[in-house]
Amino acid sequence: MTRILIVDDEKNYGTVLSRLLQSQGYQTSTTTNPFAALEELAQDHVQLILSDLKMPLMNGVDFLHRVQQDHPGIPFIIMTAYATVETALEAIKAGAYDYLLKPFDNQKLLLTISKALDYARLQNQNSLLRRQLEGRHSRELLGDSPAIRHLLSNIERVGPEKTSVLIVGESGTGKELVARSLHRTSPRAAEAMVSLNCAAFAEQLLESELFGHERGAFTGATERKRGLFEMAEGGTLFLDEIGELPLTLQPKLLRVLQEKRFRRVGGTSELECDVRILAATHRPLEQLIRDGRFREDLYYRLNVVTLDIPPLRQRREDIPLLATFFLQRFARDMGRPLTTLAADALAALQSYDWPGNVRELENAIERAVIFSNGETLQCCDLPAPLNSPAVPAVGAPPLVSVEGSLPEKLDALEEQLIRQALQDAQGIQAQAAERLGISRSNLQYKLKKYKLL
Repeated sequence: MTRILIVDDEKNYGTVLSRLLQSQGYQTSTTTNPFAALEELAQDHVQLILSDLKMPLMNGVDFLHRVQQDHPGIPFIIMTAYATVETALEAIKAGAYDYLLKPFDNQKLLLTISKALDYARLQNQNSLLRRQLEGRHSRELLGDSPAIRHLLSNIERVGPEKTSVLIVGESGTGKELVARSLHRTSPRAAEAMVSLNCAAFAEQLLESELFGHERGAFTGATERKRGLFEMAEGGTLFLDEIGELPLTLQPKLLRVLQEKRFRRVGGTSELECDVRILAATHRPLEQLIRDGRFREDLYYRLNVVTLDIPPLRQRREDIPLLATFFLQRFARDMGRPLTTLAADALAALQSYDWPGNVRELENAIERAVIFSNGETLQCCDLPAPLNSPAVPAVGAPPLVSVEGSLPEKLDALEEQLIRQALQDAQGIQAQAAERLGISRSNLQYKLKKYKLL
């Protein structure tokens, strides 16, 4: 239900206005104090504000500036009995949607509110559309293999529900693409999808990113900050690498899943939230539970439905489609005449195991386009080891077998691959991260994890 906050130092006027709006199906709250209104905004989700212009504690324009600072995007309508061209222009320039002259016609008031709410919804939808268009090429789940068709079918079934989903798969398989597909097929598609990589932040910063913080909550917290749960209100929050979430934060996330409430860091008030949680991991959470590094109750809350993304080596029939898509995209972006893949290049792509999965394939095609000539991408344009599979990278240490459990073997293999990538990149972390198909912040986290710094 749409909630409207009324701020007017004339209490009776606010009460009459509140009754009128409630009769039209709106939920309202009223106050005579702009400072109390700011406190209410910090605790409740408000879709529109009606504020008087002349108030003794703080005038309407100053109140508008405070609202915009902490709660941007809420439509704001100024009410005044002293309207002039100057005050009206001042309010509009400050960011108010419109102003109304007291006493005003009730129908005009209701029409202005309806237009302001429609405008705010349109702005949110346009913002979402821009984000989708900016990244549309990298957000498509491409493939026609049985494994991908099965995955897409499950996305269509699960997407429209409120259910939490755990997305599992190796690095580079497209877990965020699956999350975005789930969001696009849900009733929340018009609202925001916010993403967070749990491995990319230190513990205190991660808590602040998720839940926000109050001014003075810790050193450096000079102003209030909205967390991702507030930013994703009504939409979806995607938590990538959920297995890296610190144990101290896991009970707080569990509480949000159970009770739909949370507190900002340093805050005393509880905030309600309506957010769908999607989580992803490339690590076996069951093993992390046995190791005491992940809460079992949180696992079952997240794992209502599991979507398992197959690695690229298990769906090689999709490689021609993916490679052609990336080829045409990068050729267009770089202004190259490339249109096709040579037969030997396609054979090399399909015979490779792609430990970095689709992300590694995308990076390989981008590098090949840069160094190619003519209208056909040749095998010699591809990066090693694709253009000479029998020849190992110069100076690259061979991968050795290790003893231990599956997680221990995976960690050992990951460490070896990171060492190899760093050596191939001559210690340049940005290039090593690109070779591995991961972000630089994720690489830095892993370097600390394996004590390689």
